[in-house]
Amino acid sequence: MGAVTAMVDAVERYSEAEDENDAVVLDLADLLPDDSGDVVLFSGDELPVNISAQEAVMEQGVAEAHVTATGVDVTGLNYYAFENGVTIYSLTDVMITES
Repeated sequence: MGAVTAMVDAVERYSEAEDENDAVVLDLADLLPDDSGDVVLFSGDELPVNISAQEAVMEQGVAEAHVTATGVDVTGLNYYAFENGVTIYSLTDVMITES
């Protein structure tokens, strides 16, 4: 499988937001993890990202030494591990909404 990294065009979306509290909302089911179940979000420092998920977060914290199956070093990034085996990594905090 090729590089499966979720990317958000932070500058464009943030500048189009009507309100500074607007956020990009992604559905966990729409994200494509790599072969290890990892998804890395690159969203910029100022763009809030919300993840809508039907699965519960089983664990979260700051990643220890880890490189994804696609070769991205996520050491020190925030992570959110879901009950379906997907783990999201992000430089900034991500708000998780269970639906």
